[in-house]
Amino acid sequence: MHQIKLFRVKPYNILCYEALFRWLKPQYRNNQILLNDYSNYLAGYRGEKNADYTVSIYPHNNASIFQGIRLKVGPFHFQTDTLIVTNMFILILEIKNLAKEVEYDSDSHQLTQSDGTKKKGYKSPILQAATQKLQLTTWLQKHRFPPIPIETLSILSNPSTILSFKGDLDVSDKFIHLETLPSILDRMYSRYSQTVINRETINKLNRLLLKENTPHKPDLLKQYDISDDFLIDGIGCEHCEHYPMIYKMQTWYCSNCGQTEKNAHERKILDYFLLKSPTITNKECRNLIKIDSHKIVYRMLQSMPLKQTGKNSARKYHAPKLPDFPQNSSTPIKKKSVFS
Repeated sequence: MHQIKLFRVKPYNILCYEALFRWLKPQYRNNQILLNDYSNYLAGYRGEKNADYTVSIYPHNNASIFQGIRLKVGPFHFQTDTLIVTNMFILILEIKNLAKEVEYDSDSHQLTQSDGTKKKGYKSPILQAATQKLQLTTWLQKHRFPPIPIETLSILSNPSTILSFKGDLDVSDKFIHLETLPSILDRMYSRYSQTVINRETINKLNRLLLKENTPHKPDLLKQYDISDDFLIDGIGCEHCEHYPMIYKMQTWYCSNCGQTEKNAHERKILDYFLLKSPTITNKECRNLIKIDSHKIVYRMLQSMPLKQTGKNSARKYHAPKLPDFPQNSSTPIKKKSVFS
């Protein structure tokens, strides 16, 4: 039996990139730096989702699973791709989604990816997981939990990738293909058969992990030094990319192609939370979606399930929590045909 205490959702970095592509004027969306960074985050997320399935179907022994949890130790944060908590041991999974061929050199602690023509180096996933173990140990000590064994595994989630090792082959049990995970878990549950933390303490630990989880949200406009000159002013039409759309008769209307949309403002407001600020006022919203009427914007904001603080002109509407952002929103990135 196991329970997934923290489900993986699209992280802020992916949601923010998708919001940025929706906000960028069409001529700036094919920036290769932005596309590469977004692609890398998306590949990592997909690899983690692949691993989630394998972890979830394994018959764990009273385990709690935390997917993508981020905790604070001192002034710094650390994040684990997957954390498995039992009353016998804790397991940290560091997940990599790399294609083609990868080689791990245990002497230099270098991970190298090759596509046949060029090579690319990465940080050691084994050392990354070991660092997370140290950070989690410190976090547990800070919160006065009794000692519990902590194991680490680095996982290659792409089944078609060729994995080889150079140097000490003992590390081959620390960096594995995803398909090998169930047999490794079998061995761990056999090795750790004695309870070291009681149920009450485990429940306390699980509650605190959820409470202390603090997802990271990047400031992409600042990170890439993107000014408002590069951004669509108002709401853009998803069909022809003309902007701004006009609000009339309780509907958004595109004067270029005639397309209409009922709630186009909701996506724009949610993107504002991802790119600009965690709160928005009526005045800020009016400027954002290009509507002069305080009453119309008030009704729009009231219709969205947003937390509110303050009253009258000082009223602020707050961004939803990470899991409440839409997970399947589209991005205006043109996809090339495989036949072109």
